[in-house]
Amino acid sequence: MLRKVKVEEAIGKPLFHDLTGIMADGFKGVVFKRGHIVEESDIEKLKNIGKENLFVGELDYGFVHEEDAIKEVADDLIGENICYKDPSEGKITFKANSDGIFVINRKGLFELNNEGDYTFATIPSYTKVFSGDNLVGGRIVPLFTKREEVENIKRIGQSYRPIFEVKKFHKLRVGIIITGNEIYTARIDDLFEPVIREKLSFYDHEILGIEKCPDDMNYIKNVAKGYLERKADLIVFSGGMSVDPDDITPTIIKDMSDKLIIQGIPVQPGNMLTVGIKDKTYLVGVPGASIHSKFTSFDIFLPRFFAKLDLKKEDFTELGEGGLLAGRKC
Repeated sequence: MLRKVKVEEAIGKPLFHDLTGIMADGFKGVVFKRGHIVEESDIEKLKNIGKENLFVGELDYGFVHEEDAIKEVADDLIGENICYKDPSEGKITFKANSDGIFVINRKGLFELNNEGDYTFATIPSYTKVFSGDNLVGGRIVPLFTKREEVENIKRIGQSYRPIFEVKKFHKLRVGIIITGNEIYTARIDDLFEPVIREKLSFYDHEILGIEKCPDDMNYIKNVAKGYLERKADLIVFSGGMSVDPDDITPTIIKDMSDKLIIQGIPVQPGNMLTVGIKDKTYLVGVPGASIHSKFTSFDIFLPRFFAKLDLKKEDFTELGEGGLLAGRKC
């Protein structure tokens, strides 16, 4: 049976859980680990961190200690490229063990946090991450929980597994098409090429070509078909993305795609992003805002293309909340 005693009465007994202290020198962390046998010399230090009483004894049958409760469910929640160490201070941290994009099953996460004593705090889904980055912090709120709580979390994890995973980036073959008579005839300088080169530089890629095209539908389609024949994974179109009569790029993407996923999304800047798929090749029309704005709708989805995620319309339409990117720090 677990019981509370004065610190002086705990001498010779093991601590029930990690004890955290905040020191004058700025230290915050574990001062005494779970299982430490209390000695007489510990009394003053315990009182200095605010401990007048301690828990001693064992849990009754049917209850699970906080660290055991969080560790027991960990493997049921995670998928590929995520690792963790033993809990400390009742908390477990899931980390990336590969560069890639962090993906959450949001319905599964909601169910976890809606279930009794467990809490899981995460970085946002679809965040670009590096090996070693913290992804998820999990713990139960009390010092112990019922066995049925643990089993419920395991059931949720197995139902939605993986709730947390990191998808590695792939090397992509990229074809780039820059449209516009004014650029094709060199009436004005092209500003998109240096922008797209910089955006691609983070990822492993091969540029199959950068073609400047007139506003001619057949001409542009032929260039795109050439990239498809060369097994491009991603074809990026720039120019002709608004609603003027001469803006034909979205029509070309629609005509060439097996499926047009989206034309126009609730994100600003970058409202006019257009995405289709031909076989396994994404065809992406990039709005002109990407030339002058550091972060646009295209930057949100570029890591998802390199992770080769199976994108659906709702992946784009769900971004309305938070889709006004002005002033966002990225």
